[in-house]
Amino acid sequence: MVTIRQQPSLLAKISLEARELLSRNPAVLATIAGILSAVWVFGATCSLFGGKGYSGGQSLANPGVLAGTATILVALTVVACFRRRYPVWMYLLTLAGTVALGLLLEDRGVAATPLYWCAIVYLAGKASGSRLALLVMLGMTADLLLTTKLKLVGEGMTLSQVPIGDLPILLFAPVVNIASSYAVMITIGMVVSRHRSQTSASSMAMEQMQLNHEARLSDAIAEERQNMARELHDVAAHHLTGMLIQAKSADKLLLSNPDQAKALLGGVIDHGDRALNSLRQTVGILRIGGTDPRYPQPMIADIPQLVEGCRASIPLLELDLEDAFEEIDSAVQLSSYRVVQEALSNVLRHAPQSSAKVSVRCESDSIRLDITNSAGMGAAATDGQSLGISGMRERVTLLGGTLLAGPLGNGWTVKAVIPTAGRIVG
Repeated sequence: MVTIRQQPSLLAKISLEARELLSRNPAVLATIAGILSAVWVFGATCSLFGGKGYSGGQSLANPGVLAGTATILVALTVVACFRRRYPVWMYLLTLAGTVALGLLLEDRGVAATPLYWCAIVYLAGKASGSRLALLVMLGMTADLLLTTKLKLVGEGMTLSQVPIGDLPILLFAPVVNIASSYAVMITIGMVVSRHRSQTSASSMAMEQMQLNHEARLSDAIAEERQNMARELHDVAAHHLTGMLIQAKSADKLLLSNPDQAKALLGGVIDHGDRALNSLRQTVGILRIGGTDPRYPQPMIADIPQLVEGCRASIPLLELDLEDAFEEIDSAVQLSSYRVVQEALSNVLRHAPQSSAKVSVRCESDSIRLDITNSAGMGAAATDGQSLGISGMRERVTLLGGTLLAGPLGNGWTVKAVIPTAGRIVG
């Protein structure tokens, strides 16, 4: 059964490649944040009129301010590159750099660059509990002290000059601004971290499921090969027994009845050819396991008996079977029987009380098997990947044939073509 997978769109591919690039190279995201921070600071401090921007703080036209700002931004960008290995230190150093930049530019709003907000987001994704609360309180306190100092400096005052009654008014707006900003960044960090954890857990679960499925499939194929090798061994033993009996009879009749002895020797040759073919298949499989004798092995001629045994659960079971199978190699007949047996077993498991049809036809150089069934009452859904189907496919493929299994309307179909030569492939 062929599974058609939808190809991802161009936008999805670009998004996936971008995520992989950012995941593999921490410096890429840090560089982007550093560039955005430089643009933010430059835009807030540069003006075409008079050298001061709308920030009201220091202008980058001052060489000392420009050099100090560039140094701090570069240092913060480098620190951001180590956010995965040292997330707490990255946050603390970024906080210190932000305070230094605010004091240099005399503007807290300009100093709160994308690097600062990214540090808070990443910290929220890596730290938790009391550790996160302590670090957040430290950062908010430093931010509040910076904001308050710059506001007082701008008004030409010191903290001691502010009346006690005016302190709540002085601190209210900065506290609300800083607290809300931190709340947003921490929420983003936690959401991103939770999403990554869920994605990672889902990916690991899918990988484990795939490994378990492959292990079960491998075990089923190995068991099927062992069964095939044991069955072929028994078939070869059957031929050799017939050869021995006919050879002994021919030896006794060699002088008294040469014609009958010659006919018996012809049977010996025929049995020898079939035994040789079966032994070649056995050597090709190389999976002889166990000594449970099931001799003689079922052949195509035994399929009617198999069908009759299933009629109690599949009352509308039709059989279309030709009779010209005597000259076909016994190993091919055995595999044909096993395919029909497994297909009917699947019908009994997944679609009891359904209607089914079994067709076994001999063509010029192959045997064609068709087993179809309707959905039936209480039919169980199946995706065609059961271990039984894998075993059938392995059995047929080893003999150079093909097997297809999949839905047909509301039912299911199994189609197999096995060469009558039955030579091991691979």
